[in-house]
Amino acid sequence: MNRIFKLEIKRAFRNRLFAATLCVAFAICVWHFMENVWIWRMYIYSDTYPLSAYEKWIGADNASVQPLLLYLIMPALCAIPYGRSFYFDVKSGYAAQIISRGKKSDYIRAKYGAAFVSGALIGMIPLMFDFLLTAMVFPMVIPQVGTGTFPVAAMDIMSGVFYTHPLVYNLIFVLIDGCFWGLLNCAVLWAVNFVRNRFWILLTPFIIYIFVFCMVHFVNRVSLSPVMFLRPSAPFRNDIRVVICAFIILIVVNIIFYIHAVKKELVAYE
Repeated sequence: MNRIFKLEIKRAFRNRLFAATLCVAFAICVWHFMENVWIWRMYIYSDTYPLSAYEKWIGADNASVQPLLLYLIMPALCAIPYGRSFYFDVKSGYAAQIISRGKKSDYIRAKYGAAFVSGALIGMIPLMFDFLLTAMVFPMVIPQVGTGTFPVAAMDIMSGVFYTHPLVYNLIFVLIDGCFWGLLNCAVLWAVNFVRNRFWILLTPFIIYIFVFCMVHFVNRVSLSPVMFLRPSAPFRNDIRVVICAFIILIVVNIIFYIHAVKKELVAYE
């Protein structure tokens, strides 16, 4: 299992698509930095309450297009580096060769593990990059409720943590986001059971994500959308029950498809 997992991790990260995907996400972060942070760099010298990195980084911004864009396309970005590997493995017969030399369950677990890790890192690294950029310009002033400039309201998830230990709050949200996108990224492995087109397989996590986004808007329950509850800025009131339910659903679905993949015979595509 460890040998196969290490091999799959290398396939996920040692390719140009991983670097290219990060560059796209970094470009959005730099765009946000130039339009919403850099232009305020002299504000620190004014005789007013200083702007804080905790209110200006991309995760705390509810007013700009860049955060929404990044959170909308993130599932697609997460799938690009590794999303087609299982399809190519099955189509070429490579998967059958690996399974013939070991346990099928080890191979499937390695695929799920690599898909999760690659998706999680693609999701987390740009957020941390943007926060570091912002912290280079603005001080990390502890949020104050009375200023009315910070996005987190008293009824939002972990609001007490945000106003006492904001860095911990940000790290927790980045970890939540990464785990969610990692679990959702495993949908590329589910898709192999239903479609034979590599591009549709690659887009499966994004399609699921956008479908949920559209449906909750249609029924006027926007707070149920991952695009909203994953953002540290809490554009709509966050509910911890929604987050927990979303994770439970993803974990259960992944377990079901994992068991199905272990039991199903892998036949090379024509």
